[in-house]
Amino acid sequence: MDFQDVVRTRRMVRAFTDRPVPRDVVARILGNARRGPSSGFAQGFEFLVFDGPEQTARFWGYLRSRGEDDSDELPVMAAPLIVVPVANADAYVRRYLEPDKVHVGRTSADDWPAPYWFTDTAFAAMLILLTAVDAGLGAYYFSLGPTSREIPGFKTAFGIPEPFHPIGAIAIGYPAPDRPSPSLRRGRRPPEDVLHFGEW
Repeated sequence: MDFQDVVRTRRMVRAFTDRPVPRDVVARILGNARRGPSSGFAQGFEFLVFDGPEQTARFWGYLRSRGEDDSDELPVMAAPLIVVPVANADAYVRRYLEPDKVHVGRTSADDWPAPYWFTDTAFAAMLILLTAVDAGLGAYYFSLGPTSREIPGFKTAFGIPEPFHPIGAIAIGYPAPDRPSPSLRRGRRPPEDVLHFGEW
């Protein structure tokens, strides 16, 4: 698929069939995710992968065990592949203490102008979304709970150690008919409101 078509047609798909994703496509999605850019080539992102009905059932079982109303989630639960991108701040701190980077002066996570571990993990997540579209699949990025308070429980349930931080989850599979998000009615902001050349 042409790259512009991938970008133009990418959307959040909220309903899937249970048709398995071919092994080579799963490998391509995960391989491309690992090719995301990262500051100092620290590569401080990893992925918790739920592949196939047994593993995805465990993922959804945990989310449903929280007792929240999940009626809107039912169509997405058929997705045969779920990827949770996980950021690691310590990988960046360690990298910038190495001889070729120590001069920058980033000796703790508080020294960074922005939390690049989240930025780079989001880059990796976008590569997952785009690769899914290129492979003829749909994908849906969603949070692991309404607030950050849900993250520690998720980490404990799936053995994610400190200092790793999951940023969300991506359901991937063959799209089923779904309803577009009502938020799309807002429309895309016009270029003159978004693009600022030379100064704001």
